[in-house]
Amino acid sequence: MWCKIEMFRYIFVLVMLHVLVVCGSSCRDSKTHGSYFYSLSRGGYSPDTNRLLFAVHFDLGEPLKGTSLAIYDEEKRLAKRLFPIRPAPFDFAWAPEQSIFVVTHDNRMTLYQEDASDCGYSGTAIRCPVNFIYTFCSWNPKGEYLAVNCFDLEKASGNRLGLYDLKKETCVITNMVMDTRPPVWQNDATVYVTNDDNLLEVKVESGSPKLIRTIILEEGVTFFYGMFDDQALVQKEKEIKLGNRTLVELDQVGRKFRVITTETTIFVSASSKNLVAFDHEGREIDRINPERTIRFGSIGKDPNTVYGLAGSMLLRIYVENASLNIQEVCDLANLK
Repeated sequence: MWCKIEMFRYIFVLVMLHVLVVCGSSCRDSKTHGSYFYSLSRGGYSPDTNRLLFAVHFDLGEPLKGTSLAIYDEEKRLAKRLFPIRPAPFDFAWAPEQSIFVVTHDNRMTLYQEDASDCGYSGTAIRCPVNFIYTFCSWNPKGEYLAVNCFDLEKASGNRLGLYDLKKETCVITNMVMDTRPPVWQNDATVYVTNDDNLLEVKVESGSPKLIRTIILEEGVTFFYGMFDDQALVQKEKEIKLGNRTLVELDQVGRKFRVITTETTIFVSASSKNLVAFDHEGREIDRINPERTIRFGSIGKDPNTVYGLAGSMLLRIYVENASLNIQEVCDLANLK
């Protein structure tokens, strides 16, 4: 058992380097001041407090030993470090309609809320089952339930869907087997998880998850982004597809998290010269040349806005009057 845990922790270190790309940055593109780089998360923006949570990673050689959480205040246009965090965060997400956020890191989850301390937040460990590694997490739109991808250290099945009930303060690990990809909420009561080429539709009623149906995805799908009019938005090799239709071709296969979706808009960073916005029916809204590689990271305050990174530069990408725009909001290399 000990060997299995230690082996997974070694794999976890390697995966963390990959997750920094998945969550919005890359070691190579975002390295500043010698050994600083930054990562965002899809649920890292709080529309209730106008704050964007991100992670600052200090030492490229020791990715799990040099990480702090930091925050960008949109109203004050100011970024600051909050506190070091150990183990390093795999994922983090604000609870909608509340000033609290959850961090998944290694074999634990921590709930943070505002207080009168120097950093402004205090953390409380969430009581969750042992012998699991907690990875991707996502709140439902009302902030009632947190869906979590949980790696089972004891069973050969690997990953399972977990559900944290904020009101009851309970965490349940279901028997629904999933792969390593994130859970995706469709609405307050429906969450999708993937198991290789199978898409599981799960209904959550009174905190009890129930499998509703299984949808067969195309063979070779590498990422699932959501369902729109009962069509799956996916990445397959170098294509972003909505149902059977190809929306755009990518410049490479390997780089991920080049797509982020909001309530109305699909944003795709297809290459350093091709940034595209679509509506939920797959109709192109606008296309521009950003002249740099942008890693999407977080949904913004409104359905037409997301945040991303280009190196250390934090960017606001938004659609206004059917035009796609990029605004530089903060150079994180100047972080205090």
